[in-house]
Order: sequence, then C-alpha cells, then structure tokens
Amino acid sequence: MVAQKISRRNFLQGAGMGAAALFGTTFHPFSRGPSLFDRLTSRSLSVQTDDFIPDAEVSITADEKTVQILSGTPTLVWSYEGQLLSGSGVTVQNLPGIYLGPILRVQRGTKVRIYFHNNLAEDSVIHPHGLHVPEDCDGQPMQAIGPGETKIYNFQVIDRAGPYWFHPHPMGRTAEQVMFGMAGLFYVTDADEQAAVPGAAQGQFDLPVIIQDRTFDSNNQFVYNPNQLWGFLGEKILVNGTLNAAFSLEPHAYRLRLLNGSNARTYKLAWSNNMPMKVIGTDGGLLPAVQTRPYVMLMPGERVDLWANFSSLARQQVILKSLAFTPGGMGGGCRRCGMGSVGGSDTQSSAGGNGIDGMGGGGGGGGGGMGPANGTAFNVLTINVSRKTSDHPALGPLQSLEIVYGPGNVPNYYSPRPFTLEMSMMVWTINHRVYDPTEIADDEMVHLDDIEAWEWINNSTIPHPMHIHNVQFQVVKRTPPADSTTYNTANQGFLDTGWKDTVLVWPGEKVRVAMKFSPYTGMYMYHCHILEHEDMTMMRNYMIMDSMRP
Repeated sequence: MVAQKISRRNFLQGAGMGAAALFGTTFHPFSRGPSLFDRLTSRSLSVQTDDFIPDAEVSITADEKTVQILSGTPTLVWSYEGQLLSGSGVTVQNLPGIYLGPILRVQRGTKVRIYFHNNLAEDSVIHPHGLHVPEDCDGQPMQAIGPGETKIYNFQVIDRAGPYWFHPHPMGRTAEQVMFGMAGLFYVTDADEQAAVPGAAQGQFDLPVIIQDRTFDSNNQFVYNPNQLWGFLGEKILVNGTLNAAFSLEPHAYRLRLLNGSNARTYKLAWSNNMPMKVIGTDGGLLPAVQTRPYVMLMPGERVDLWANFSSLARQQVILKSLAFTPGGMGGGCRRCGMGSVGGSDTQSSAGGNGIDGMGGGGGGGGGGMGPANGTAFNVLTINVSRKTSDHPALGPLQSLEIVYGPGNVPNYYSPRPFTLEMSMMVWTINHRVYDPTEIADDEMVHLDDIEAWEWINNSTIPHPMHIHNVQFQVVKRTPPADSTTYNTANQGFLDTGWKDTVLVWPGEKVRVAMKFSPYTGMYMYHCHILEHEDMTMMRNYMIMDSMRP
C-alpha cells in the first residue's frame, strides 16, 4: 500500500473532529515551534474546555527527585506526583519513598480532567495505556509539551474495570524517561469487579506488583545502556521500585496485579513451591473464568491479575520467580540486519536474590552485548506469610468477555490485515516502514465501528510485544513457528483468553487479533512495546475515519 502524508482536509475529516477536540495546548514533536496540527492547518487554534464538565480534577506533575533505593547515595529519578484537586469518583495514592506512582483508582463512567505539568528539562507527554480516549488525550509523540508547560486531558472513563497504566511517550525519549522512573497505575473499577474480587474495594488484599529491571553505577545512579537488538536489560530486579522486594502477607487470598513495567525484559513467572498460577484477569480486565497455568509469560506493557490463596502457607515463604527460557531463535541471526544470532538456550540461575548473574544466550543488556540474559532464571518477589489465621473469601463470578470474535462477526477473519515485524539494515520496521508523525498508509486506515482482524507476522529472531492504542482486542488465532523448539519453552504461559492491548508475538509466529474501532475517530498509534524498538521508530500511525463511506 502507498504511504501518504496527511492533508489538512483529510486530517480534519478522518479524525471526525475539528477545533472542538483540542484544548489549545502547544505540541512540540521535535523542537520549539508550531504544533503538527498548526502546521497542517496553517493556523493556531485556541479552544475553551467549558463544555466538558468533569466529575473530578487531578494534577499529575513530572519532576526530578532523589529516592533511597540502595544503601548509601540516593538515586536521582524522574517521577510523577499526583494530587486530587476536586470532585469524586477518583482517588489518588502517591507511593512514598519510591519513584513510581501515583495510583489513580477511578470508577467507570467518571469524567476526568487531568492537568499534566512538565517540570522536566525536556519534552514529555502522558500516554494512558490501554484506555479508550479521544485522539488529543492519547499522548502521542507529537503531543509532547515542553519544560514548564501544561497539557489538559478531558475524557470519560468508559473501559471495563481493569489494571491500566500510564507512562511517557515523547519521540525518541520514551525508553529513557520510563527507565528513569516515570510510570503510574490507572485502575478502573466498578460494582461487578468488586463483587467478583473480595477485598478489591478496600484495597487491603489487592496489591500492585510492578516489575522492572535496572542497572546502577558505583554511585547508586541509574545507568542506561541499551542494546540495539534487545533494548535495555538491567542487572537488578525491582518490584514497586524496591530492590530485593518482600511482602509480609496474611494467610489469606490476595489479588496480585502484575505489570511488566520494564523497557525490554520478558518474564516467565512461576511460584517457587510449584503451586499453579491462577489468572483472573489480563490487560483489559477480568476473565470469564479462572485460567490455570504452570507459569505466565509477561512481556513489556502486559498486565496479568493473579488470585493467590496463601491460607495454607502460614509461617511459610514462597517466592515469585522468573524461570529460564529461550527468548530468541537458535542460529540464523536477524534477517538482512547483518548480525549473527544472539538467541539460544540459557538455563543459568541467579545466585543472589534479585540480581541477575547469568550471561549469554538471551542477548546482552549493555552496549557491547555482554549484559544479563533475557531468559535467565532469577527471583522476583519474596512473600512471607504470617502466623495470623485469617478467613479467605471465595472468588466470585468473573466478568464475561461481552464480545467473542470469530468468523461470524469479523468480516476479514480469514484474510486479516498483515503486519510484518523485522529488522532491516539495523532498523526495526513494521511492514518495512518506520515511524513518520505525519504519515498514514492506505492499509492503516480503518472506519469507525468496524470490526477487523489484524495479524502480526514476526520475521525476526526475538519476541515482540505489539500494542495498539485506543482499542482492546481479543487473540483469535496463533500460528506457531515452523521450528517450535524455543516456542515450547514459553507457550504454556501465553494468556489469550480475555481483552488485551499488548500481545506477545514469538519469533516466526503469526498472531491474529480482532477488535472494534470505537467510539472515537482520529489518528492513533500501534508499535512494539519494547521501548527501545519504539524509540527506534518501530511504530506507525493508523487513522479511525468517520463511518460514512465514500
């Protein structure tokens, strides 16, 4: 298909929105100067927001601070700080003493106004990951604001109850800003969820588990040294911003909300005592039934909710581990990239808590390719169960999927839109294209309220987590690679029953997803959620056009 630049007329018509959709914020994609919208329309627009009456107003500020992560010198981080300014339907919880946060808990249906203040020395923007929001609230790179500026987000929370999150998305700077600490949680809740998951409303037995990897220098400062093939792989594991994380829990049933907030590392998560992983939810909320797995695969950007009953483990310890697996293809290297293979089996285990000591098979984390492997085994989180006896509530009925996609309601189910993933001349591409903020190809245009199937085709030798903005999709088919040797080290942990916004695509695999493009029109993005790949332009725009056909 032919890629085309967006004309002023096509931009306005395709987005299905005019001046009323903008809030007068100045966007700076690459430098100080006119926004993309201003360049396309050749004029500045100043729009009032009085027609949107929020139920709650929230302030989120990005700033530098220092936190005590290791003993000795504090670590300089970039972080979000939140504040509830007014209204109801939203709570804001800052996490003291760590760089992560805040946690926004929002009742479904709430109209929210968020003031994002950028106190960093560089451009930034917030992307509400997984939520359906109007185009101007999506936090695309061209919507980034400069130091000292404020961007206003006005939207109604219409998504199912689920574990959404937010992070920066500026052009070429997403990976480093996230690595320095910028990420927060956006939990949507409703009455059905609270009935299904006892304790979720109170929060006592509803625990966030944000897993990230980091490298520190001798002065306890973050070191960012990404590998061009794999992205950034840190040398130590942090949970909720804490090294050697340990939870002291009651002998009770808990909901553990896991987020892979790492830039590039994939986790193969399992319990040390071999109890099954009981999955009750994924990216887009609760499943229709509990899924039992021996382990769970979690790529960057993905979320999974576990139901863990520790009632029989009083005075015992259990560890959440990441097991060894083979993350890349064996031999062959990357197509047309001129590099040999960095894949291969790696079964080494960590000898020291949350440090990662294995080298080799999974690819390097440092610039020279000699960092910790992406398939090495290590401990993630220690759980110490107390002596206290406690009642453990039964899990209630989970939510239905609402829509089950299949041949009967997806017109192109058997002929999905193809999207190939590969590296060419040391550049990651989708359908042989790279990101251009003003470009949309013919096959990247869809219509409002259409239901379609897309298919990710991974022609590279490493897995990719593919993320689509402004939709929740369902995985309807996986076609395994011809050589399933490495695939079989991970495929029992794939979670495809439920709503997703990010999906793991294994080397040589095809993954078909189906979704509905609603309720907003406009230009959105899709990309690999290995953040270094995204920054290396492995992302594209797509346009949701008004449903009226020519």
